[in-house]
Formats: sequence, structure tokens, C-alpha cells
Amino acid sequence: MERQSDMQESQSLNLEAREEPLSRADRRRSLIAVIACITVVGIGLGSSIPLLALLMERRQIPALLIGLNTAMPAIATFMLTPFIPRLLRRVPVIPFLLACVAVSALAMPCYYIFQNVWLWFPIRFVNGLAITGLFVVSEFWINSLADEKNRGKLMGLYGTILSCGFAAGPALLYLAGADGALPFLLIGSLLLAGGAPLLVFGRGLAPSIKEKPSHGFLTFLLVAPAATLAGLIYGATETNIFNMLPIYALRSGMGEQAAAFVLTIFAAGNIAFQFPIGLIADRIDRRAVLLVCAAGGFLGILAIPFTTFSMPLFALVLFVFGGVVVGLYTVGLTLLGQRFRGADLAAANAAFVMMYSTGALVGPPLSGFAMDLWNPHGLIVAMGSLCGIYLIVAGWRYAKASPEAQGAL
Repeated sequence: MERQSDMQESQSLNLEAREEPLSRADRRRSLIAVIACITVVGIGLGSSIPLLALLMERRQIPALLIGLNTAMPAIATFMLTPFIPRLLRRVPVIPFLLACVAVSALAMPCYYIFQNVWLWFPIRFVNGLAITGLFVVSEFWINSLADEKNRGKLMGLYGTILSCGFAAGPALLYLAGADGALPFLLIGSLLLAGGAPLLVFGRGLAPSIKEKPSHGFLTFLLVAPAATLAGLIYGATETNIFNMLPIYALRSGMGEQAAAFVLTIFAAGNIAFQFPIGLIADRIDRRAVLLVCAAGGFLGILAIPFTTFSMPLFALVLFVFGGVVVGLYTVGLTLLGQRFRGADLAAANAAFVMMYSTGALVGPPLSGFAMDLWNPHGLIVAMGSLCGIYLIVAGWRYAKASPEAQGAL
């Protein structure tokens, strides 16, 4: 059934623009190029984000300004993502990625040179444009390399390595410190090094786009609502965990060290589960895997208030929750890659990243408002409501789709 579905989809959707398929060795080199690039970028981002927050806090910048400055990359995502498929028709993938790497690397010393926090807003916006381009195009590249036997595995591998890169970022900052020009120069150099794998391994192997997408940018919400909205729910969930859960833990009676440690537990679950979930998604109906991840995320959130009395139990629930809910991102991208090709795939990836940024923007304010109404359990109500609504959407799409239409989410 799956093979028949794939044949039907390939007749109705744009195919990749590359004229000849890559050999196994070339596919391996291509995969190394793009994953190595984005991993190095992940390490740089994982160190730069806390560095900027720490320096603004040292200078006693109001929390509102810190929050607004942190939102600049998300605003940049909204500005750029609709135009990425069009840009890729005019600029080859590797030069596009190299330009993004260069802009992001050059932004780091600019933070040090221009100490006025108001100047950090345009710098961070431009840096956000570059980072958006890197992630959207990298995910499109990896998805275009995959076939239906290994798509979930490759997306799970990508997510796992990227999460490890982000986790390594704070360690780099710990070694470099937060004083003087050194951390900015070190992070900028690291980001610039992300272009090396593209030049060494990826030249001549990147996908290309020559046709226009057959779907409008926002119509992916109608064409593949469950797969696309998975990005929004994970964006809101991840951002809430990293911004609001430590506050919830403190208000629930945990100490400061325990409240900070919850982020490590959640991140560990992200790293541990992504690859296994990707493997499972290659072996059974991906719609079912997405539905299970949605249900696991919903139940995991509801379980959190009942475990705060015991740190080991709380850690176990958070670890499993972090692992299961990240499957929304992995499987959502996998389903988009299964259904779309070429320009449509690039546009779908862009829509997915925009949905993630939308979730990251609306999640914390919504949860903060809910916590003000019911302290501290408003966080659970807000996150649980989002996941519950998504569970209904994913269940509706799963029940509606026929077995022959696997991936029509």
C-alpha cells in the first residue's frame, strides 16, 4: 500500500530537481556535510543564547527588554520563511547556506563592538534571518536525501545530533567565560567553521529547486494540518519548559538547584528518544507514531503536578515526557518529507519552522497569564490545553485518512 501511495504522490507532486540520483557514497557525504554544518551551528547557538542573556542581566537590563530582544529571531523567522523557496530558485543551496553561516558568525563580534543594547535588536534580527535560513534549508536538504525506508531514522539522527550540539554549547561558554571579547570571537569562529563541511563534503551534492511550489505557503496548514501543527505544539512546549518550568518547580517547593536541573532532564529525554522514535516511524504507520507522541505529551503534562513531591519520580516523568514530545518535531518533519518533493518540500519545511516559531512566541505569554490566574498550575492547564487540542487534530486526521493515504497529515 505504501509503495502504491508513494507512486501516486510522485505523479501529483513536484519531484526533486536533481536529474540523476546520488550514489550511496555521495548520499553519505551529502548527509555528513549538512549534519556537521548544523551541529556546529547548534553548538554556537547553545553558547551564544545564554551568553547574551547573562550579559544583559549583568547590566541590569529590564526583563521586558531582555524578552523582546530574545524574540527578535522569531520575528526574523516570520519575515524570511515565506521567501525561502523563492530564494532557492535563484541561489544554489550551498552558497545560500555559506552566506547564512558568514552572517551569523559576523554577528557575534558585533555584539561586543556595539555595547548599546538597542543596537543588539537589529543585530539579533539579522542573525535570526541567517539562523532561520540555516535550519529551514538544512532540514529540507536532509529530507530530500531520505527515502521511505530511512526517512524517520535520518530525521531522528539529525535531531539527536543537533540536540547534542545545543547541550554542548553551555559547556563551551563555561570554558570560555563570559568576559571580554574572547567568547564572542570563539563562538563566531565556531559558527564560521560550520561552512567547512559544506565545502569539503557537500559541493555538487546539494538539492536544487527550479520549479515553483504547487501549494501556497500557509495552505500547508490545510493540506497537512497535523504534520505542520506538530511544529507549533513542540515550539510552544519546548519554550515553556525552558522558560516557565523552572519557575513552576520553584513555586511547587523545589530548591533552585533542582529547578535548574529540570532543564537538563528534559534535554536528556530529547536526546535519548529522537533516534528510536525515528526508527519506529520507519517501521509502522507514521500517523500512529505521531498520534502516540501527541497522547504521550498530553498525559505527560497532566502527570507533572502529581510528581513534584518526589524528585526521582518528577525526573522520570519529565525525562519520558521530553523524549516523547520531541517526537512531534521528528515525525512531523518525516511526514512532510514523505508527502512532498522539491519546491513543495522546501515550502513545507519553511511552514513547519514558522509554526515552531509561532509556538515559541505564543507559548510563554499564554502560560504566564495562566500562572497568574492559578499559581502555579496554570502552566499545566495552558500546556495541557494546547497538547489536548492538538491530540484531537491528530486523532481526527488519523481516523479520517485511509491506509492507502499514509502520511496525508
